[in-house]
Amino acid sequence: MNSQQQQEFLQATAWLRPWTRRAARFSMKTQGFLPQAIRNLPLQLVKRMLAHYQSAASSGCKSC
Repeated sequence: MNSQQQQEFLQATAWLRPWTRRAARFSMKTQGFLPQAIRNLPLQLVKRMLAHYQSAASSGCKSC
């Protein structure tokens, strides 16, 4: 990924940063009383969204 693609990726995913922080906070605060699958679900959703944006950026798809 060149620097232009990195900049586009960062701009496309800027809205996701607060959600990532909240998902991590939720996961850490619920450790010990929620099962791991439920506790990490918000982080898994964020991971899938980032993977989608990264694959779209690397393929050159502007409408994705």
